[in-house]
Amino acid sequence: MSNVDLRVRIGPLTLRNPFLVGSGPTAKNVDQIRMAADNGWAGASLKLAIDPVPYLSFPPRYRWLKKEKIHIFTAEKRLTPYEALTAVEDARKAVEDFAIIPTITYDGEDYAGWGRLARRFEEAGAHAIELNMCCPNMSFNLSSTGTSTEKSTGASLGNDLENLPKAVRFVTEAVTVPVIVKFSPEGNRLAASSRAALDAGAMAVGHAGNRLGIPDVDIRKPLDPVYRLQDEITLGCISGPWLRPLALRDTYQMRHHLGTDAFIIGSGGITDLQSAVQQIMVGSDAVWICTETMLRGFGWLPRLLDEFVDYMQAMEFETIRDVRDLLHRNITSAQALTIRDGYAAVDTEKCTSCGLCWKIGHCDAIHHSDGTTVVDPALCLACSTCVDVCPAKAIRMVER
Repeated sequence: MSNVDLRVRIGPLTLRNPFLVGSGPTAKNVDQIRMAADNGWAGASLKLAIDPVPYLSFPPRYRWLKKEKIHIFTAEKRLTPYEALTAVEDARKAVEDFAIIPTITYDGEDYAGWGRLARRFEEAGAHAIELNMCCPNMSFNLSSTGTSTEKSTGASLGNDLENLPKAVRFVTEAVTVPVIVKFSPEGNRLAASSRAALDAGAMAVGHAGNRLGIPDVDIRKPLDPVYRLQDEITLGCISGPWLRPLALRDTYQMRHHLGTDAFIIGSGGITDLQSAVQQIMVGSDAVWICTETMLRGFGWLPRLLDEFVDYMQAMEFETIRDVRDLLHRNITSAQALTIRDGYAAVDTEKCTSCGLCWKIGHCDAIHHSDGTTVVDPALCLACSTCVDVCPAKAIRMVER
């Protein structure tokens, strides 16, 4: 019998594993929630609900740029509080052992409205409340282009260290279920904002890997939008596997500044066992996955769970905490690096003289006067770029 325990705990709330459907289009109704539960997901952060009625809520426009592994959207449909409350109530009747976590934003004038809205969702049956302090398509979209806004919302509020704790505290004082605050890396205040939220009573913090960016336009038709059935180009919310290294850094920085006790939920570019374990190793207790569920649905998780258990058994890990922070603890500052001297060596039997390493612009050590690749060890700086570009695997690094 397996001794692996995938459960994680946010205060009194126990999740059967660390995999949560991230807030988005795949968690907006009871049918989707039932499918996620049936496929082993631990819970779902529901589609964002905004009260009062959202000022930005359109039929969605998405693009999946497969070559670049970029998902980008501009227009998006939000839920009304009534729709989200109905989804919570219906889900509580439909599924068991599954965390139902509404994601909310209050856009009224008084920050006390955050608490009133959160209490309505707790009364509807929510297991936890997620506060959206991350959406870049709200006031942050405007402020990032120099447009003034009367009140910070979404990612802007997440970077507002004066008003952020007010909103969080109104919620933590209004409900008894765990409060999770989700931030955007935009603004570079992840650590400070997370600390402010935890100090205001939140039980968990996390980040959306998404970045706000400009889509890849056709330079020969620069005025044409990349989105279908949309006439303009606008800043879009970008996600997908391309941002994985940035998302890992975000989690690492949060863990580094918040310490070992904080519960952190990471996200960004998680598609398989490798990327999931990496996110946990840099400090995540649980992970949100959204983009991959949009592209592949929910049915790929059972295989990932099996692979996760096999991996933990092979590594002699028993709990998620055994995996967490392993990579975090081994990340070294630039000042403390150990650089060993060496050079590149060419295996002449494998080398095909394809010429790819001859073109490396910063290298003075590789010569090919007679059509044969030769490395001068005295000139080689051991950067190892030649090893990476060689298709024949004919180059290796040798320690001097």
